[in-house]
Amino acid sequence: MTENDEVLKILRRIEQWTAMIAKAQLAPLLEAELADPRMAELYKLTGTHGQREIKKKLSMSANTISDAWKRWERLGLIAKEGHEYRKVF
Repeated sequence: MTENDEVLKILRRIEQWTAMIAKAQLAPLLEAELADPRMAELYKLTGTHGQREIKKKLSMSANTISDAWKRWERLGLIAKEGHEYRKVF
């Protein structure tokens, strides 16, 4: 195993631990944010469907979707990549 391989192995382990800790910290927040079944469905579709598809599928306004995504981004539940959002976990 090369030195680079060992460093990558350590970094992957650090990433796993960081994700585990972050999930534990964010779980109550995520539970509260997704108490509304419509918001839970929106979160589920985030990152896999565009806003237009979600709007049509959930009969939800673009403003409602956009506001939820912005709030979730501020809370660290999703991240923006270009013009789209993706779930962090």
